[in-house]
Amino acid sequence: AVKEEALAVRDRVGLMDLSTFSKYEVTGKDAYAFLERICANKIPTKDGGIILGHLLNENGFIESEITVTRLAADHFYVLSAAVAQLHDLDQLTWRKRDDEQVTIADVTDDFGVLVLAGPLSREVLAKCTDIDLTNASFRWLTGKTATVAGVAGVRLLRVNYVGELGWEVHVPMAQMPKVFDALMAAGKPHGIRLFGTYAMNALRIEKS
Repeated sequence: AVKEEALAVRDRVGLMDLSTFSKYEVTGKDAYAFLERICANKIPTKDGGIILGHLLNENGFIESEITVTRLAADHFYVLSAAVAQLHDLDQLTWRKRDDEQVTIADVTDDFGVLVLAGPLSREVLAKCTDIDLTNASFRWLTGKTATVAGVAGVRLLRVNYVGELGWEVHVPMAQMPKVFDALMAAGKPHGIRLFGTYAMNALRIEKS
């Protein structure tokens, strides 16, 4: 079963649920300066930019690994591992200084996450949204807020961990079934298949 899932993603298109990601909103006038100070990577200066970053302790060892998407100058979407939800909320919160105008909110349960990946993923997603998905308009490691399957406020992040073309589709949780059904219907002519974390890990290892 895992082999069939992996081949579907490698050769066609697959869909998986990764709603277990931990998710945070970092907002406020000082949000950019705060993240730039605490994160061991440069925070994006343009809206839509995505970076992989780390929170370090004073000895330079890694405390947390996060991705940061800049939605606006004062609005950042931070993702981390499912197992680290409370840990990373603490890691962000204790680093905030009293004089910084920053709000950190745990929004893990507010958004579901679907991973659409594979060489035909663009064709499938294009049937469900009007935004331009070409490389020129939607580059790797960028994100956009879009309407998908009639659902507004979907966060499309062009990043995944299987080494193929694909997007993370972050959907307001109540609308997850609608977007899931639309993507599966759009992918049916392309042989879409659901895949799980065993297949994801096999794929990511093969692509290093």
